[in-house]
Amino acid sequence: MIRNVIFDIGGVLVGLDWTGYIRKFGFSPEKEAAITNALIGGPLWKELDRGVLSMEELLERFILLAPEEYREDTRQVFLKSASFVSRRPYAKLWLHTLREHGYHTYYLSNYSAWMIQETRSALDFLPLLDGGVFSCEVKQIKPDEDIYRSLLSRYPQIIPEESVFLDDTLENIETAKRLGFHTVHFRSQEQAETELEKLLHP
Repeated sequence: MIRNVIFDIGGVLVGLDWTGYIRKFGFSPEKEAAITNALIGGPLWKELDRGVLSMEELLERFILLAPEEYREDTRQVFLKSASFVSRRPYAKLWLHTLREHGYHTYYLSNYSAWMIQETRSALDFLPLLDGGVFSCEVKQIKPDEDIYRSLLSRYPQIIPEESVFLDDTLENIETAKRLGFHTVHFRSQEQAETELEKLLHP
């Protein structure tokens, strides 16, 4: 019997549109690609979510990954990058409905402390959840098993076999499966809700 539904946040309960965001700057395709590769497309973005390094240190490292002539623009793109996160209007209704039907809801998300602060309005559904773990709090990131174990340690009432985990990243889904969770690979809200319903009401 399923008792708990655990959500990833980025790409599931909030929208992520990096392409739309960076195109607003009007850069050439070459410059756009170089800045994207230095930031969200590079190896350091997950370290932002892990929360071990300071923002200042990470920003300087991000900038150094960009070609010298693009470094100031890389700084500006990073400092405004919370704009690529958007509120998804279905999030609150989805959570309300699950709670009304007696399910407990949690989150497990790679998310930086800075981004939490900058995207508060998009995260307005958080009070509807019974709890969760942000990567920056525990200094761990998906798909590593440690962060899933941190969730289970913080909430002993979560039993993997009684829980469904939804995420838009297949790697994260595979880790959850290994730990015994039921899973839904999120590709759209309609598809995910349909698959979730089949698990909740087999």
